[in-house]
Amino acid sequence: MDEVFLKLQREAERIAAKHRQPEFYVRFKAPIALAKRLYYGHPQVAILRNMVRPFMWDNLGHGLYHSSRVSLDTATLVYVELEADKLKRNRIERLMVLGIMGGLLHDISRGEENHAEAGAQEAARILRDFPLADDEVRCICQAIRNHEAFATPISCGRPWRQLISDCLYDADKFRWGPDTFTHTLWHIVDHQKITPQELIGRFPWGMSGIQRIPETFRTNAGRLYGPEIIETGIEIGKEIYRYLLQHFREEIND
Repeated sequence: MDEVFLKLQREAERIAAKHRQPEFYVRFKAPIALAKRLYYGHPQVAILRNMVRPFMWDNLGHGLYHSSRVSLDTATLVYVELEADKLKRNRIERLMVLGIMGGLLHDISRGEENHAEAGAQEAARILRDFPLADDEVRCICQAIRNHEAFATPISCGRPWRQLISDCLYDADKFRWGPDTFTHTLWHIVDHQKITPQELIGRFPWGMSGIQRIPETFRTNAGRLYGPEIIETGIEIGKEIYRYLLQHFREEIND
């Protein structure tokens, strides 16, 4: 990454560290810990993680770092949404694993046109060698198809498949909070060779898109806790924007 954007990323991380951790990550520490145990310890997840790693080392800021965070939050949301249903623990964990797999694969075709559909098709090809039921594969692929922002989702039919789809969507959109400014943005602008001055020009438009995300959350927990995650990101973004204006104003005026 260009040294200028490395410096900007470090500044964003410094700004982010001053902000309070969103309540979702405070309230649900136990489900998050379970999600991490499944992410790092489940044998099928380990195989899938190793399979996708070579293809996602960068991926325009949507590589393994992004996908791992989506996976963990998807699994956590699944647990939170099912907590009151009194399902057997092994059933809940199985659905969490499906959510993790969807999270790992959802951006596998990020660089392609209509990447959600392309990703669903690629996921189906990858998952055919896994010990999954056909309905489980369809569940994961449909969730990937439905993860695009500001697009009308396709009904998944069965409630448990709809749950995975909605949780994956919300977990992916949680990334539009602080992650946008501590990670994703700098990889995108570096890859596209955008100058700081060009970034300043595009910043208000990008922020307007982020501000629309809270109205799109699909799960109960997403609607309850997601807006705070997005608002935290917006506050970080505002500080970054002021920093850009302060440090690159002379170049703009020239």
